[in-house]
Amino acid sequence: MMEQYLAHSELLSNLINQITTIDFEAIAFPEKNKVLEEIRKITAVNKNNSGKNDTANDEILQGLYQKLNTFKIKQKQVLVIAIEQIIELARLHSWNLCKNNGLIYIYNGAFWKHIENEEFQNFLGKAAEKLGIDELSAKHFSFKEQLFKQFLSAAYLPRPTLSKGEVLVNLQNGTLVISPDKVYLKNFDPNDFLTYLLPFNYDTEAKCPLFNNYLAEVLPDINLQNILMEYLGYLFIQSSTLKLEKALLLYGSGANGKSVFFEVTTALLGQDNISNYSLQSLTNENGYYRAKLANKLVNYASEINGNLEASIFKQLASGEPVEARLPYGEPFSLQNYAKLIFNSNELPKEVEHTPAFFRRFLMVPFNVTIPEHKQDKELANKIISSELSGVMNLVILGLKRLLDQKRFTQSVAADNLNEYFKKQSDTVQLFLEEEQYKKSFSNYIQLKDVYSAYRTYCYENGYKPGSNRTLSERLKNAGYEVERKSTGIVVYIEKQSYVPIEESPF
Repeated sequence: MMEQYLAHSELLSNLINQITTIDFEAIAFPEKNKVLEEIRKITAVNKNNSGKNDTANDEILQGLYQKLNTFKIKQKQVLVIAIEQIIELARLHSWNLCKNNGLIYIYNGAFWKHIENEEFQNFLGKAAEKLGIDELSAKHFSFKEQLFKQFLSAAYLPRPTLSKGEVLVNLQNGTLVISPDKVYLKNFDPNDFLTYLLPFNYDTEAKCPLFNNYLAEVLPDINLQNILMEYLGYLFIQSSTLKLEKALLLYGSGANGKSVFFEVTTALLGQDNISNYSLQSLTNENGYYRAKLANKLVNYASEINGNLEASIFKQLASGEPVEARLPYGEPFSLQNYAKLIFNSNELPKEVEHTPAFFRRFLMVPFNVTIPEHKQDKELANKIISSELSGVMNLVILGLKRLLDQKRFTQSVAADNLNEYFKKQSDTVQLFLEEEQYKKSFSNYIQLKDVYSAYRTYCYENGYKPGSNRTLSERLKNAGYEVERKSTGIVVYIEKQSYVPIEESPF
């Protein structure tokens, strides 16, 4: 039976209820009570010696009162004490609070959860009022902002440094520690800074026959099956442990099982631990969507077309620190964020043609089309309802395989798809092949005329044409001679006789 943990929003309310009024001056000046006690004693002595002139005691009293007057608390002391009290009270109830990666988190005894800044500032104002700060001050926006800034300064929690080769997976019955030679459960620990809790128990005996049959049908190639499970295991591995710099792309037309994998993966990881932003949104220069990756295990999207910033994509696929920001927030360096999976019925066109770009893709072809009469529309739900623990055991095997191999399983089919992607995403190469151009040693055509024909080809086939410069560079890379003459830039190129166009193997 799975234990129920308080929702993180409830924790803030519960924490407010635990707060009581404190004496800020007594905390700021621990010697104040001692001075007050001395004053009380001397005053009592003077009262008993009423009528006697005790100059010595009067001088002592005067000094004590002068010292007492120095115990005037300043706002900066109020801010420091208030935040220290809130953090300590949360810790005593195992509801830790911290700042990490520029964001605020609260711990519920099993995992950390991000709190929006506005919600947390509102909480700090209420907490300050319960601590004894007057109502008007506690509710004033500037005071809450100062409390918030003090919290950011005081509550930093660095991400832990794991033992070499170890990976942590947070499940309902504990934190699973995985290394190449051992797997074991341990108690939840806030110092692990895990920001998710998978929705099922770890069960070494759990099986998943439905899921195994599904994989065998849609991916008969065992190497491709292994890649899928390895990548799901890779979601839990920090870059400091193993850096493979890959985004997973599942490619194929409809009715081939990609949607079942998406639904099972979503249930396996939990919807709260997945985002679904397009690659275009993630590589947008404003960085808003990238900031949302901080608390996710994976960004799993069906959209990979559209304009994308290749340099940012390469950073994201590599797990490198990348700049991000929230609306109205300061930019920050995002680290240890979600990895990337995409389902796609078609491959992106006109992308950056560099080895570094294509190397970032780990591609799995879904080539088997399931006939209508064999499709089980409830298959994903059946797997989700009874086999998640068993599926997780396959993921753990894949994870251990990754830690042992230090790479994903090799697959000829995956490599062939990557090569096909390189070719199909190069509109210049497609233009040359389909319009049947070839290199020439003597005949040449004006580059502007070649570009005009290239643009026409792209528009007629639904592609976005590259620039004149892109065409020139791609032609040079393909071995065509491009030369400047008095009449302008020319390309040594000519039409060739009919050659059958190679059909897609995918």
